[in-house]
Amino acid sequence: MDSFHFYISHMVPLSLSTIDAPSGALSAERVELDHKALAIAWARDLAARAAAGHLAERSAAAYIKNADRWLAWINAQGIVRPTPADVLAYVAALRNSGLKAASVNAYLDAIRSLYRWAETQNLYPAIARSIGGLKVRKDEPLACLDRKSIGHLLTHVTGNNVARLRDRALIHVLFTTGLRLVSLTGANLSDFDADTGSLAYKGKGDSEKARHAYLSASAAKALSEYIAARKLAWQGRLSPFAPLFAAAGNRADGERLSDRSIRRIVTTLMERAGHVRRDDTGKITRPRVLSAHSIRRSAITAAYEAKGLDAAQTLAGHADPKTTLRAYARVQKGRILMDLAGVLDLETL
Repeated sequence: MDSFHFYISHMVPLSLSTIDAPSGALSAERVELDHKALAIAWARDLAARAAAGHLAERSAAAYIKNADRWLAWINAQGIVRPTPADVLAYVAALRNSGLKAASVNAYLDAIRSLYRWAETQNLYPAIARSIGGLKVRKDEPLACLDRKSIGHLLTHVTGNNVARLRDRALIHVLFTTGLRLVSLTGANLSDFDADTGSLAYKGKGDSEKARHAYLSASAAKALSEYIAARKLAWQGRLSPFAPLFAAAGNRADGERLSDRSIRRIVTTLMERAGHVRRDDTGKITRPRVLSAHSIRRSAITAAYEAKGLDAAQTLAGHADPKTTLRAYARVQKGRILMDLAGVLDLETL
């Protein structure tokens, strides 16, 4: 059971009345219970906000999962009344553990949210308010496959069974829509309109499937062939609310593909095509650079180069065009550096 649903299932017997000292001066004897109770009450608030559509359940789950690490740390350190100095020490510990700045900031955001809420309830001060996040570089070069290379991935999907038809359709849909995995994994069969080639989906942070993506002719065909094969395998007993992309194995046949499953499928194809490489221990040398999300980056880049910034921003669903432009600039920087590596090769003189 994940942290989000663990907290939700334990909310009923616990209430704010279990927390001492509204001023925030918690007793040393009950510090572990009090901070867990704080987190449980906070999780109740997050769940209510998610149910009301003011917060994505995925975001609530991430906050709570990240807060778990903080609670475990203060317990291990024997900290009775955490202060801003303790939060700074925790951030330092996270950095020393090898986490990247963006990951450290995600853990820090959870602490901010927890104690900011606690302060609004007059239960504990917002001890992380003054702690700034680590600087995250967003200008380093990124690799990006071009349209031809993405299409070449399809040559590594051999066979016509349900799993192969799914993988082929998956690559088509990922590229033609530029959707995030969270949007794709949440899609159902009924969200795809074969007549118009459109796919209804829920965007990042959305509470309803109010957006529509439009598939290319080849993507719509690949997806329709995959769905037809599934219906045949299930003898037409597929519910309209069945997942758009599902597992095709004996153990989990019909279950919704997770983000992790899609990443594994795409990484396998990238590796077969020679884009993803592993070191001597078998680990991928540059994880997430050429991945499922990089197909979205490739789609946005292709849209930018063909139709300009407005088109790329629309495809990406970015609220700020600077976000789109920054992603494209990072791809361009990578291309320039790779080209320069050849120009500066001393063996080619």
